[in-house]
Amino acid sequence: MFTLRHNVVKQGHKNIADFTRLLVTTLLATSISACVALGPQQEPEPVEAEEPQEEVVTIPPPPDSLTPSQRVRKALQQLEQGDYENARLQLTWALQEKPTLQIATNLLQQMDVDPIDYLGMKSFFYDVEPGDSLSIIAKKFLNDPLKFVVLARYNKLENPSKLAPGQRIRVPGVMPERKRIKPKPKPKQPEPVALPQAPVEATPSPATTAEQTALTAEPVVEESEPEPTRPPAMETTPMAATEVTEEPPQQQAEQTVEEAPVAMTVEEALSSARGLHGEGNLSAAIYLLENESSQHPDSKELQKLLAGYYDEHADQLINRGELNDARITLEKLIILDSSDDQAINKLILVEDRIEAGKLLLAAQDQQSAGNLEQAYRTYGQVLTYDPDNQIAKDSQLIVRDQLTDSYHRRAMQLFRKQELDDAIGFWDKILELNPNHSLAPGYKARALEMKQQLQKIEPGG
Repeated sequence: MFTLRHNVVKQGHKNIADFTRLLVTTLLATSISACVALGPQQEPEPVEAEEPQEEVVTIPPPPDSLTPSQRVRKALQQLEQGDYENARLQLTWALQEKPTLQIATNLLQQMDVDPIDYLGMKSFFYDVEPGDSLSIIAKKFLNDPLKFVVLARYNKLENPSKLAPGQRIRVPGVMPERKRIKPKPKPKQPEPVALPQAPVEATPSPATTAEQTALTAEPVVEESEPEPTRPPAMETTPMAATEVTEEPPQQQAEQTVEEAPVAMTVEEALSSARGLHGEGNLSAAIYLLENESSQHPDSKELQKLLAGYYDEHADQLINRGELNDARITLEKLIILDSSDDQAINKLILVEDRIEAGKLLLAAQDQQSAGNLEQAYRTYGQVLTYDPDNQIAKDSQLIVRDQLTDSYHRRAMQLFRKQELDDAIGFWDKILELNPNHSLAPGYKARALEMKQQLQKIEPGG
């Protein structure tokens, strides 16, 4: 009985184990089938963030037919009033017509840069004086009157023209030291003459009576060395010392007070400036007028004479080839009189010649390095800025002849190999550079004729 029950229980355990194994196997198979059916899981592709598109600014066409110099003058007037939007339009239109206009590029740059990055964080305070303008302050401390634009933004001034005396503004940099006027040297006084000292009365002793009698009969002066530490004035009598030290207090005060320079009148300044100009010292005349104009800011006569001297000085600098100094002088003139179209046109001409000088150096370097094609193009750019540049004209002709000779040699090599199309291409380049070339037209014609003959010989030709 026991054996039978034991067998029944054992058989039941076996059935349960078999069922469990079957169930696990079925679940594993089901999961594998599901994985196969679904396939490998692909990771979702990252969504690329759209790059912000740059805003396209459409510049409207100009409503008038002003010249580039007139647009610059108008932009300067608008910038002085804080009208940046219309000034930007005028400068952009000026650059569209003349892309090399440096003054317009500089003004636009000042409108776009960060003022602190451009001028620096370090600054000092300056109290506006009567007659000051932002351009005068920019010229005084930044050495460029046209930097009044970025200086206005540096101080967050909405209208640069409304600058009041006593107003405090920030100026970048370190405050320059003020020049001190040296005091007038004191006049040398004559050294007081020492008076003879009165003899000191004393009761003579019997021993010295004979000596005094001998000294009275034949006096002998004994020389004594002066004490080195005692000044000569101390070797005088009390009366002489009193005369030296008792100086009137008012006279002492006058000698210690620094003398202030006396400002000229307008008539004196004009007369002195004309005198210096007549002597041929134009720079000194300009320096005098600049100083006196700050003392008399309302004098139109001083400003008019200074403007004329600026223009004359700029012409002299241009003739001497000192173009950077000429540009600075013309900028001062334009700030002084922004309605002077002739000065603006002259400034544009100077900037063109400065750019031409830079390109000329680049072309000469390219020519020395053997980059003849690039040098030829750069010499051409020089002549667009400065059509009368004789050095660029002569150098471009030399480079042209070198180029045409090189092209002709290569064309002949191709012609001998009967690579006629390439040879004709080089002769076309020669004729483009020099239509009057002596060899290119004839060889090109022979190459064209040979090409036609070869086409007839070829099958189907």
